[in-house]
Amino acid sequence: MKLKVLTYNVDCLPKIIDLNDLPWILKPIAWIYKLIKKTTIVRINDNINSSEKNKQIGKCLLESDADIIGVQEDFNYHNELISDFCDKYICGTYAGGFDISKIFSSIKWFPLPHFKADGINLFVKKERFNFIEEKIVKWNKSHGYIGHANDKLTTKGYRYYQLKTDDKYILNVYVLHMDADFYHPENCPDVSKDLEARKSQFNQLVNDILEYYKYSLVHYPTLIIGDTNSYQKYEWDEKNIKDNLIEPIYKSDILTIDEAIADNYKDCDRIFYINSNKAQYSLEASKCYFDLTFDKVMGSLSDHKPLVAEFKLLGK
Repeated sequence: MKLKVLTYNVDCLPKIIDLNDLPWILKPIAWIYKLIKKTTIVRINDNINSSEKNKQIGKCLLESDADIIGVQEDFNYHNELISDFCDKYICGTYAGGFDISKIFSSIKWFPLPHFKADGINLFVKKERFNFIEEKIVKWNKSHGYIGHANDKLTTKGYRYYQLKTDDKYILNVYVLHMDADFYHPENCPDVSKDLEARKSQFNQLVNDILEYYKYSLVHYPTLIIGDTNSYQKYEWDEKNIKDNLIEPIYKSDILTIDEAIADNYKDCDRIFYINSNKAQYSLEASKCYFDLTFDKVMGSLSDHKPLVAEFKLLGK
């Protein structure tokens, strides 16, 4: 059996939110922010985005004909994103976007108010898959509420899906979005706390995966896809992945983990796959590439490129 897997940060963030639009009882947040930043505008997205661009992304996703599509930053333009391909794909739970006018229904009050939206979703072909399980998990540790990519404004984390194919294969899929911000001397010279957050997040993810394999009577292959915010050009990011994802998986003795890599180049968007020697079948990557056709019609649709991996499911 062949599978085509795609991960894409679809950049469905609003450009800005204005804290002046907060309800009166929360106005002190705007005042404090203005004292610190000299403005009430929180810049969320520096890239040009619109409902039309996200509708175009949806068309490109449909044309990609991928069997499994994991997305990140599926926030404010969800309806536009899915409008052209929702008839062909099953959609996971939409968690919402950034809407200051509805903040009373979308925030958690302590320790800091934030939007109850992880931006993560999974789409799978209706004729090939059924969802067995969906689990939405928030990271235990994040960094940056005002600054450092404002990660604490949302409930970023990962989602776990168990899928059953039309051929009766079962797969585990983790879709994730890790803490952002990376080293750039002018604006972010110190990324130590961001790196610590990502380290904690890898540990949390691995613990969940190892718990699954420890207590499951039947083992299935696992995909890990998404935006790791970890870059090949930074030694500390690659060390983080090696020390806190790769090695703990291998130490289990029954598991192997590999990465599908496009032309020896690793961006922050990654696809890993895990096999167990107790499973009846395994995943084998046959091809991996960045799908650059997405940008041919309307220029850059996102600040990311869709990463695609093609797999074979092999029986033992």
